[in-house]
Amino acid sequence: MSKRVWLLLTAMTLWATGWTPGQVAHQHHPPESTSAYIKALEDPGRNEWQKPEDVVGHLELKPGETVADIGAGSGYFTVRLARAVGLGGKVYAVDIDQGMLNYIEQRAGQERLTNIQTVLADPNNPKLPASSVDLIFICDTLHHISGREKYYPLLARSVKPGGRFVDIDFHKRPLPIGPPVEMKIAKSAMIDEAQPAGFHLVKEFDFLPYQYFLVFQR
Repeated sequence: MSKRVWLLLTAMTLWATGWTPGQVAHQHHPPESTSAYIKALEDPGRNEWQKPEDVVGHLELKPGETVADIGAGSGYFTVRLARAVGLGGKVYAVDIDQGMLNYIEQRAGQERLTNIQTVLADPNNPKLPASSVDLIFICDTLHHISGREKYYPLLARSVKPGGRFVDIDFHKRPLPIGPPVEMKIAKSAMIDEAQPAGFHLVKEFDFLPYQYFLVFQR
């Protein structure tokens, strides 16, 4: 798949945030610019249903751990994860859009977070070092990745022994926010997809109104 198509798919991640003008019907248009995409991702209204502080709290991260935030976008979760692991920890902010990574670097500087490292990934390769992370975190992104049967083993390769993989994504049913139903991955299908790579479901949280929140261990 061409880089141009994948850049468009990255822009389409806007849909996965559930942002629409006036929070009305789903918009079948990508954002006009990186700045518009960032504005949508950081819309305060997102906090009401994404519950980012609760999400990070349920991850039970320890100081000094290393996390990979795949599909980091504007750094919405990246900065929260960075605070959770502390100065002795590290967060890889992984995205295929250099503009987004530039924004995260600027944001990290403004917020004095020195434990964030940006990673410019390929659409089909997160480009993470082997056995480098304690937790892989993916939110509202996995359904944009094609060839996931080859992507999961790359994730597994990057996780330390006993490490975890967390996926948060929209339930595959009509919802007032999020992408069209045909773009979504059903929870049961996602669980089945991850198993051949050695990821086994160990925990599930159900406090998010529109998304499943799954914790795997390898």
